[in-house]
Amino acid sequence: MNALEWLRESGQQPVRSVYAVFGDDSYLIRESIKAVVRAVFPGEESDATISRFAGAQASLAEVLDEVCTLPFFSRLRLVIVEEADPFISKYRKELEAFVEHPRGSGILLFQSKQWLATTKLTKLVDKIGLAIDCSGPREGELAGWLIQLASTRDDAQLDSDAARLLVELVGPEAGILAAEVEKLAVYAGDSKRIDRQDVAKLVGAGRVETIWKALDAATTGQGRIALEHLDNLLAAGEMPTPLLAAMSANLLKLHHAGRLRTAHVNLDEACRMAGIPAFAVEKTRRQHAHLGPSRVDQLPTWLLRTDLDLKGGSSLEPRVVLEQLLIRLALPRTD
Repeated sequence: MNALEWLRESGQQPVRSVYAVFGDDSYLIRESIKAVVRAVFPGEESDATISRFAGAQASLAEVLDEVCTLPFFSRLRLVIVEEADPFISKYRKELEAFVEHPRGSGILLFQSKQWLATTKLTKLVDKIGLAIDCSGPREGELAGWLIQLASTRDDAQLDSDAARLLVELVGPEAGILAAEVEKLAVYAGDSKRIDRQDVAKLVGAGRVETIWKALDAATTGQGRIALEHLDNLLAAGEMPTPLLAAMSANLLKLHHAGRLRTAHVNLDEACRMAGIPAFAVEKTRRQHAHLGPSRVDQLPTWLLRTDLDLKGGSSLEPRVVLEQLLIRLALPRTD
């Protein structure tokens, strides 16, 4: 189960004897574990019935002893092994035996970066427990989750188009998105409603404008100006991955419109179908003219490669990875 699904449904899920919370999104990991705690101890004080162990130092005996020890003030005990990758690697066989025949009133939770689908332990957990994937979320899931988050946590109504704009502006960063929703709810005040204009006004307006300027410059051959805008964004503390997410949203629309034009759809209609506003049609014409059909066609491939490089696929600094993308866009057309 992915983390966003778990956060939506945790209150309706049965309590399992084993949980595996894995992935690299620290916000989703933290919130998913909190949701496990709420599911196991609904409406109860839980501190006295939760034990935490560091995976690098914990021994199997002390963890399983804790799992099997009856708590004083509750029917259940939750034992969390944090950063459990080395613990799982060291005691995999013993953990397989325990998960196959769990005992006692304790619930065991592993928090790890990796959780390989092919292992026997994973298959056993899938049978009697629950694995919660806290990898970076897919963009298509985020708008619905934000609408629910605004309602349940902040008692606010987040409009669907406002939620989509928020994801487009911020990118698929769950923790940042959650913080922005909280800020918007405070801004909405007694009205309780957050609309698209609120998002446009409050959420990184200057940042988004600078990203657009960088892209406009790169896609019309002004490489030096594009790199200056990128330098300003990074100097202001912006992170490369959200910057790429915002760039990707615009470049994929440019690609979509280009593919439609290749299929003999006129420019105005192609822009409309690609989600490009009417005021940007002439700019799109200039961008297509600068890039040429070949580069427009390759945009999704370039964006995927840049995303993978930012996430560890390249030894280059993230700044250099983004600079390479902008320079590639800004070079003179060759076809």
